[in-house]
Amino acid sequence: MTLKTRILAIAACIAVITFGFSNLHAREIHVAKTGSDSNPGSQTDPFLTISKAASIAQSGDTITVHAGTYREWVKPPRGGTGENNRITYRAAKGEKIFIKGSEHITSWTHQDGGVWRVELPNSFFGDYNPYSLNISGGWLNYGNWHHRGDVYLNGQAFYEKETTEEVNKAEQSWHCRVDEENTIILANFGKANPNKEQVEINVRESIFMPKITGLKYITVDGFHFMHAAANWAPPTLELQTGAVGTRMGKHWIIQNCTIINARCVGIILGHAPGADYSDIDAFGDHIIRNNIIRRCGQAGIAGQKGATRSVISGNLIEDTNYRKEFGGWETAAIKFHNSVDTVISGNLIRGVFHQQQGAFGIWIDYANQGIRITGNVIYDTQAATVFLEMNHGPTLVDNNILIGEAIRSNSEATVFAHNLFVDCGYKYYPDTKRRSAYYTPHTTKAVGRKTGTAQDEKWFNNIFIRQGLDDVKEAPGYTSDYNIFLEGAKKSTFGDRHSLVEPFVTKFTYENHPLGVTIRFSMNDAFSRLKGPWVDAGLVGVFSTVGQTIEDRYGNPIRVDTDIDGNKFAEPVVGPLTDIEKGINTFEWTYSKAE
Repeated sequence: MTLKTRILAIAACIAVITFGFSNLHAREIHVAKTGSDSNPGSQTDPFLTISKAASIAQSGDTITVHAGTYREWVKPPRGGTGENNRITYRAAKGEKIFIKGSEHITSWTHQDGGVWRVELPNSFFGDYNPYSLNISGGWLNYGNWHHRGDVYLNGQAFYEKETTEEVNKAEQSWHCRVDEENTIILANFGKANPNKEQVEINVRESIFMPKITGLKYITVDGFHFMHAAANWAPPTLELQTGAVGTRMGKHWIIQNCTIINARCVGIILGHAPGADYSDIDAFGDHIIRNNIIRRCGQAGIAGQKGATRSVISGNLIEDTNYRKEFGGWETAAIKFHNSVDTVISGNLIRGVFHQQQGAFGIWIDYANQGIRITGNVIYDTQAATVFLEMNHGPTLVDNNILIGEAIRSNSEATVFAHNLFVDCGYKYYPDTKRRSAYYTPHTTKAVGRKTGTAQDEKWFNNIFIRQGLDDVKEAPGYTSDYNIFLEGAKKSTFGDRHSLVEPFVTKFTYENHPLGVTIRFSMNDAFSRLKGPWVDAGLVGVFSTVGQTIEDRYGNPIRVDTDIDGNKFAEPVVGPLTDIEKGINTFEWTYSKAE
């Protein structure tokens, strides 16, 4: 080897070490139900389990999983080293992959009527038996006798009962008891024979979540996750768990997935031991997009701090707590604490239920800052469509369609712009007994704490149908103007000098579809007679508590110049549609996968 060749070889080695060119050796690892974990993991000789593929995957690798049902908890041991060196877990194109936290049980014995019994050794569950563990944790206000397990017949979850007598009387119900050696489950299957049907019970706490805090650059794409048995996840826990979770990692992408019947939380972006919360660059920055999240007991997406700088976009979240078995002050389709510069955009949220308390659409709870809620459709919530709790702003709520329960707030410095509010007013409940933090802009460095006291709320260029702002009491910095109030909706008592109040009947309707909704309403010509201003930093100003205006994560001022579909305004319009017109207007939200 000549001196020149040797120098070039050394330089190449330094480049690999310094710049992490691991994708030069990136490979595709295959997993299939026809495989074996003793195989090399190639397309012709795939692994049998995703966990085996995860154990060898290195930065830049792609794990392609082929059709079938995989009953395992995937615990990635490492992440990627950069945006171009991710570790990607993906479903093979055009194939359905189910990853389940449950096991198929075929050893049921008939008792009487529709009731069957199964007895399993506790060793069957390993070190986590969801039938010996109750749902528990802070702000769980009812139903805490329930266990973390569940029973499913052909994908339908049963209802847990406290006694065997109740199970005898109710089809689609179950009861359990655990002694020192065995777990016994009684279930009422009606006329079905559980040994001839698909009957599954929860076994695993989570389905895709590391045991290591802080992994970066992981993509999870295209899977069906079902039947996680994780506990209730309040913000007070050192480790919040769910069906799928990032464990305070950074730069994850979770997309095109379906998450069904998580006992508590579908996707968890929250607390984990060892995380450095003081450094905003150490965690968060996730993209959670174009997922379908159904029938989760506590929340579709939730987390303390870990959602910071994340984008939650294009998801369909429905039937949260549909069984109303347990709940409290953590029940919502989306719920975040202590997040900074998070964007929640273009989601369809419907069906959030409760026996008492909770049941909000989007709940931004306690010490969040720089939040934008834009382009979402929310309806059929038993409590507020949006709850803004103990935040000091700025929060920008723009281009949403909010139907039903009134927005609830004890926050300050919220800007409502270009929304369509239908039967959806605004209720302020001050909280002077608590103090929440606010931060140096675009950091997680707290600079003060303050009570939840009304201040600096703004409403511009909105359409209100049947419910308006007449119940809102004036407070310092409150401003409202250039809104349209229709069909009995009334303007504020402190502003709305240019706003229009008209009795026009909109005949507003919405029609559910399995993967979306169609919204129709009529308009008169009020929108063409009212010319409002651009909603931007110049209009709203700098908010005194936090010392920032409406701006993106980089500190660039925001101008609201697009509609609910991302179409540019030629000039400011009232409401969330650029193409609004006199007569019937139609808007459709339909789920689609991310490219």
